[in-house]
Amino acid sequence: MRLSISLFALLAAMPALADEVAIRADVSAGTIYANSAELTRTGSVSLPAGRHRLLIAMPDLDIADRPQLRVEGAEIVGGLTTVSGYPIEEGALDRPDETAAREAIGAAQDALEAAEDALDASRAQVRAAETQLAYLQGLTSGDSMSFPDTAEALTQILGALGAETERAATALREATAAQQPLIEAVEDARAELARAEAALRRLMPFGTAINAAAVEVEMAEAGEVTVELDYLARNASWRPIYRMDLDSETGALDVARIIRLDTPGRERWIDVSLDFSTSDPQRQREPVPVGPDVARLWEPRPQSREAYAAEDSVGGLATLAPAPMVEPVVMAEAVMNGLSLTYDYQRPVTVTGTGAELPFDTLEFEADLTNIAVPRRQETAYLVAEFENDAGEPLIPGDVQYYRDGALIGDGYLELLAAGDEAEIAFGAVDHIALDWQDLSRDAGDRGVFVQSNVENRRVRFGATNLSDAPETVRIVYATPFSEIEDLEVEVSLSEEPTERDIDDLRGVHAWEVTLAPGESYEVEMTVEMSWPTDMNLDWQP
Repeated sequence: MRLSISLFALLAAMPALADEVAIRADVSAGTIYANSAELTRTGSVSLPAGRHRLLIAMPDLDIADRPQLRVEGAEIVGGLTTVSGYPIEEGALDRPDETAAREAIGAAQDALEAAEDALDASRAQVRAAETQLAYLQGLTSGDSMSFPDTAEALTQILGALGAETERAATALREATAAQQPLIEAVEDARAELARAEAALRRLMPFGTAINAAAVEVEMAEAGEVTVELDYLARNASWRPIYRMDLDSETGALDVARIIRLDTPGRERWIDVSLDFSTSDPQRQREPVPVGPDVARLWEPRPQSREAYAAEDSVGGLATLAPAPMVEPVVMAEAVMNGLSLTYDYQRPVTVTGTGAELPFDTLEFEADLTNIAVPRRQETAYLVAEFENDAGEPLIPGDVQYYRDGALIGDGYLELLAAGDEAEIAFGAVDHIALDWQDLSRDAGDRGVFVQSNVENRRVRFGATNLSDAPETVRIVYATPFSEIEDLEVEVSLSEEPTERDIDDLRGVHAWEVTLAPGESYEVEMTVEMSWPTDMNLDWQP
């Protein structure tokens, strides 16, 4: 039996081939985290009934994780795939502003062409005038000119040559003068074309190829298809930037917060709805596994009497004995357990390129101001502002620029400041409060540093002077010596009693808080006597 199948029946049995349609789907919303972002792209297209393969343009395709697609107006057939370098016609996915920018480039190109044509015509006129003038000048030079027989004829010829020469010279001057504004017009047209091309580049349009997420859809009837693509984009991030502005007269401290947004790639975001979250999706999610902790015994290696005797020698007891257990030093670190803040940015955000700085808000605090003087280490006092974070939310870590009375005095970094916590922030030197420190034990005419084999006496003077024409309150901080060794005796005598002793539970660190009139100085003299055993050395500097 002979089997035959018609071509029509074969085609009817085959599935319909899907046509490919590129869709522009710009970022419309997102939540930005510290090191990533959840983004949503939205786009739409009108399609006829049938099966279609949608190619959703994604400039950041290479850094997109966990994509999830929603389609309205069609049924999804199959799964989501990726396509790199899919060719498109230049301008096929332009927004209206990009189309207008391309039209502006076309108009600028036409204007440049017209200006160049006008300049070329002017140059032709100049060349024609130069040719005529050169010919006329050639007629009147050398032996090429023949003279008529009569004086009357000669007069007529010379008059005609003179008139023509003058006309040609005038035409050359006029053509040359007319050429300069045409040259300037060409230069202006070229500059306008360059501006138009730069304006299009700033819009960052698609070129002639795209990276895309592809999916096949089936439409029962013609209509509009809307796609929404959610995904996690790596390399996106945000961080706060602060500007702290202190009024040194009133103590008012304004803290302006700015959001620094870094987008995952070179792309233009238009009117995107954004949230900024302090949570970190990439943070460790689960606790470290805990295994059994078995206690075991081991028999120590027997040691000889010689090994004990060689305690300080290489290979002796110090080497053979187990090393003592030392607890690791854990530095303090801020921990936010279960706390996540999300800032809902109230205005749509437009970003061109790889990032932007977005104004957020300004917090207002009232600070207590203190002039801190450390005469042993510095030559001037420093203004320190102490305030409580009563904003009702933490200030998360970020870079800071510090201003005092409107003048920039430096930058730094703000550590986490929880709600209700207090902070002390320095706002630069107070140059009119001069500090002084002297080791009087070494002054000329003094008896010098008195040191016996086990006794040392020192005399030190320190203080501050107000060089301004207004009273100033100063807090002088000084560390006086003390001993934690029974064999080392330390006696300290101060000429002025401190206002506060052992500040911040630091032993020996005292403070003198004084108000200085204009030109007034305040001094403290400290006498120190130390004694210790003769077979030991002293480690201390005044």
